[in-house]
Amino acid sequence: MKYSNILIAVSGLDVDDEAILIASDLAKRDRAKLLAVYVIEVERAMPLDAEQSVPIQRAEQILARAQNSAKRAGTTIETDLLQSRAAGPALVDEARERGVDLIIVGVPFRKRLENFYVGATASYLLKNAACRVWLCRQAAPDDKNVRADKK
Repeated sequence: MKYSNILIAVSGLDVDDEAILIASDLAKRDRAKLLAVYVIEVERAMPLDAEQSVPIQRAEQILARAQNSAKRAGTTIETDLLQSRAAGPALVDEARERGVDLIIVGVPFRKRLENFYVGATASYLLKNAACRVWLCRQAAPDDKNVRADKK
């Protein structure tokens, strides 16, 4: 499969760097464009376009880190910051609007009630994205007694 537009959903986790490395390798192979997207989820009580200085500042740091990761991998990456009620629908819409043919999302290793749990955003992408979706799961800890995630 050859890709032309790859979206990497970043969230500030260490696994973002791994997802960007994978996307960069594909981009070099296929001469694809890379786009890193961070979504600020806005509470329902606030207007969707509310200025939130702390979340915006954090998002800009995460997107700058994505650019640095791509640069270290030998590629360039466009970044975009979105505000939405939920990250999943925003990412699906952005992918559709930009003609993305692959979404890569990093997910932490976490267990919920002894089952592996990928989270609401990754689940939404897997169910609703029109393009391919790759999950880049963080490596499991060495500890065999991994505590359950309480999220």
